[in-house]
Amino acid sequence: MQLKEIKTAPSASPFDMVNLLKYRPMALYESAIENTEGRTGRDAYNEYGKTVLPKIIELGGCLVYRGVCDHLFVGDESQDYDEVIIVRYPSRKAYIDMFSSPEYQSAIMHRKAGLEFRVLHECTPAQ
Repeated sequence: MQLKEIKTAPSASPFDMVNLLKYRPMALYESAIENTEGRTGRDAYNEYGKTVLPKIIELGGCLVYRGVCDHLFVGDESQDYDEVIIVRYPSRKAYIDMFSSPEYQSAIMHRKAGLEFRVLHECTPAQ
């Protein structure tokens, strides 16, 4: 549903994707062989990032911010994330191109294995 909304939104202007991440203590892969690596959730997500960040840069995007959440200040425990990552994409088309690439699709297994859950906010920079 959300991917469809991005595809139908105005595609030429830049936008930011705010990622709120909660890592698994230990990565949980679908493959038993991958699980023998003993990666933490953060390690698995970083493996995903090794593929994804170069793709983002190649398409003209950039990493705007990455920071560890030190403590929950306001909110309930369900909003206690481990990390915040903000990525700027040059356009929604560039995001869809990255998402559709074989390299990105092959890296998704690391993201899924590493994250307990995530929340993404698609944001348009204020003028």
